[in-house]
Formats: sequence, C-alpha cells, structure tokens
Amino acid sequence: MRVKTLIAGLAAAAIVSLPTISAAENHAASESPVALAKEYLAAYSTFDVTIMEPFLAEEMVFNDPTSTNQNANGEPFFFEGKQAVLKGLGDIAVMYASFTLDYNIERQYESHGVVVFIAQLTYMGETKNGDKFEGGAPIVTAITIKDGKVVRHMDYFDYKKNAEDFSK
Repeated sequence: MRVKTLIAGLAAAAIVSLPTISAAENHAASESPVALAKEYLAAYSTFDVTIMEPFLAEEMVFNDPTSTNQNANGEPFFFEGKQAVLKGLGDIAVMYASFTLDYNIERQYESHGVVVFIAQLTYMGETKNGDKFEGGAPIVTAITIKDGKVVRHMDYFDYKKNAEDFSK
C-alpha cells in the first residue's frame, strides 16, 4: 500500500509541476515587450556579448544609421544575423579595457512589439592604454521584440552633439 501511495504521490507531484516547468520555459515569450526590451538594454549597456546573447533572435539586426564605422569605408554600423551582431559588437568592445553605457530614459512607449526609448545616453570607458574617457548625447533607441526575443535594435544617436561635448 505504501508503494502505491508513494507512486500516486510522485505522479501527482509530476502533474502539478509540469505547468510550472512550462511556465518557466515560456517566461521570456510571455514577458511584456517593454520589460524584455529594458532587460536587453541593461545587458547591451554592459557591452558584454555573453550577457546580450540570450536576448537575441537568430534573425537579429543591429543598425545605427547615424554612426560611422571605424573601418575604411565609413559605413554606419549594420550587423545582420545573431552571430554577426555578437561579432560586430564584440569587436567594438575588445577595443577597450572597459566600456559601459547608461540610458537615462526620459520617455518610452511600445506599439506592436516595437519599444522606443528616448534618453540621454552617457558612456564611460578606458582604453587599453589606461586612458579614461566619457561622453554622452541624446539618443533614440527602438527595439523590436518578437516571440520573446530581440529581432531588431535601431539607434539614432546625436554624434555631432557628442563630438562637440567630448572636445571641450
């Protein structure tokens, strides 16, 4: 009788725990786009691709049409595909001993999975030579969430204002 009771108890516990396991697996998919975008933005702000990676969809696109890249052709930052985004942002991060961003969000809204942040961005970093630097300017960031993952990150940063402030 004890064995039957034990088996019945274990079966009941397994049935009760199944929704919990399923709910945990689907947590990211059911999280609001704003909450998920904020979590991603916090991960992005570290410039550590291992922290960013779980947020990214395979079809992820990162684009900053207001930027100019460090390469010879001077094209804006544009990375398409999760691995290209991780490599592109990772290549930028390894240029510095440290680099962090801080979004002081002034306004945010969401429509159809697109979360828009209007903020003052500040950054701090240190070169590999030990030189410390900081700067900042206004930014608009639009993050598109689909099925619990980031599929697009668009930045529009005031590089002109940043350059003016940085040169003072």
